Amino acid sequence: MKKIIAILVFGLLLFGNLLAQDYPQMLKDKRNSLNYGYFNVIDFKYHHGRFMKNTESLNDIMDNPYDALDFRVGFQSSGKKQKWDQLYNFPVYGIGFYSVAFEGGELGTPQALYMFMRSPVWRGIKLTWNWELAVGLSYGFYKYNPEENPDQQVIGSKHNVYFNAATGLSYELSRRFHVKLDFDLTHFSNGSTRTPNLGINLAGIALGGRYSFNPVKNYTKKTDENFNPATRPQFERKTIEKYQRHSDFIVFGSAGGKTTTTQIYDGPTYFISSLSIDYAWAYHHVGKVGVGLDGFYESALRDYPVKIENAKFGDLAYSGWHVSHYLRMYRLTLVTQLGFYLTENVGHKGNTYLQVGGSFHITDNLFARAALKTRNGAVADFIEWGLGYQIPFGYSKKR
Repeated sequence: MKKIIAILVFGLLLFGNLLAQDYPQMLKDKRNSLNYGYFNVIDFKYHHGRFMKNTESLNDIMDNPYDALDFRVGFQSSGKKQKWDQLYNFPVYGIGFYSVAFEGGELGTPQALYMFMRSPVWRGIKLTWNWELAVGLSYGFYKYNPEENPDQQVIGSKHNVYFNAATGLSYELSRRFHVKLDFDLTHFSNGSTRTPNLGINLAGIALGGRYSFNPVKNYTKKTDENFNPATRPQFERKTIEKYQRHSDFIVFGSAGGKTTTTQIYDGPTYFISSLSIDYAWAYHHVGKVGVGLDGFYESALRDYPVKIENAKFGDLAYSGWHVSHYLRMYRLTLVTQLGFYLTENVGHKGNTYLQVGGSFHITDNLFARAALKTRNGAVADFIEWGLGYQIPFGYSKKR
């Protein structure tokens, strides 16, 4: 045993010595690469805007503007690893921190941790038009309490989902610095896991900047002090395989819980579930469109909008149909669906509903999804947590 340990230690020492001897040559070879290193960015934004008002209970807050700050750390893709980088015009991915200040104290001082992607729609020599999405979790809300915070009838939980969508322009001042001007929408909601849950919607502008850097200099300066790596990559464009258009049969089932608007603060959580069947046409690497049927079971209907004694399955179930779009990037898919009710026992929910969520592909065909279903337009109804499976068929010629 001691001999084996001695041999392993000797081997590790020998390997480390050889690696140290070869590193200058490795660095010399790497210097010939235009994209040597890690192309990181630091972003900051200042937000200013107004509430998209949905209640009269917080006029002292919602009639005033809001201010917020954003700080991000990200990675600029170059295309050397994934076709998705090229398909999305070489986006930036990363994580961020958001903090917003409201007038008054009823809502608290919300903050959020999130993931984001910023992708160019059009890229010029200096000027770029971008779109971006950010999703995360927020905290720091001062939730509704009938005794301590009775006027705050918007959010019933301290922790909520944070969502931000933006589009805007960035301008290159130098290889390291950009300035940005965005128009954005921000949404906070808990998906009716706690009521009240009207949600908070913000619309505004954001002014910010970006600093680009390549930390590989710190790793190589002892070997070659004169080595000066690029701070931003040169995008590697490769031939992407032709896409074979096809159809997908998609089945998705979910389960979860919700509270009702009539039993706010400390009401019970009711079981909900859903099942959807989709036909989708995959028209490109990144997207497909579809149409499908939805079936829902919601035990909360026994108490809302009117109490039903000895409720039967038909009293608690309802259905609808939807049109859908799927936007995919590697294993992640953004799912958006516009639905229309087919049954009459949910007239209090309006005529249409939205389902917006994200799927993670465990395999090419098996996926997990979390989606927010709405009622009466964009008011949160409940969150669907579930699994799905897709079956490809009807392949056409590659295009």
